[in-house]
Amino acid sequence: MDSNPALAQSFDQYFEYHFTHRVDPLRRGQFLESQAHLRKMVMNYEGFISEDIPALINEGVQEGDILIFETSLRFDTAENCLKWIDSKERRNLLQAAENTGYEFEGNVNSEGYSRWLSRNLTKPSPVWKINLLVLLVLYPTVMIFGILLHRPSYIDFPTWMLFANTCSVAFTGWIAVPWVSRVYQQWLQGKGTKKQQAIALATIVIILLAIVEVFRIFPMNI
Repeated sequence: MDSNPALAQSFDQYFEYHFTHRVDPLRRGQFLESQAHLRKMVMNYEGFISEDIPALINEGVQEGDILIFETSLRFDTAENCLKWIDSKERRNLLQAAENTGYEFEGNVNSEGYSRWLSRNLTKPSPVWKINLLVLLVLYPTVMIFGILLHRPSYIDFPTWMLFANTCSVAFTGWIAVPWVSRVYQQWLQGKGTKKQQAIALATIVIILLAIVEVFRIFPMNI
């Protein structure tokens, strides 16, 4: 794993974004070269912590089958991560790779939100509580974007997925997660009576179940 030694930041304070890469086996060398170039470029961006070397996850595939790699990118904040993802330098390099048949998609690691949220609490909170609140805002955000946004025919699927994920990350990281953490801060920190704690948990579960039922009505646009 490549990392920036100038940043002595604890790994309980990073924001993580995962990528899945689909590569023609004949273009494997070009793909690895472009990824090495990207890792070199990203080290100059504010807040960069580390990025994994591409890991092949479908080892043993038959000759000619598409190779699937995974990488993880880590920044100190969601904002700095998005600046890199949306940067002109990165987009230009990926555009050249896509012209050779390379495809990728990205998704945020919910633990990145969990770490961010935990830094805003005055006392430690159970991981399961933090993850439940992340789910409460991340699930409807992804579903709403899937329902409202229609992919134009002239935009390829990997680029569209990048755009959709960028929108989801921006909204949840800058608006939804901070808001819900304030609403449920007493519950997160175990304050109040047992009855109050139980009521808070019940409202989260009820809201999630209600959201699921609402989304059964509306089809996703992929």
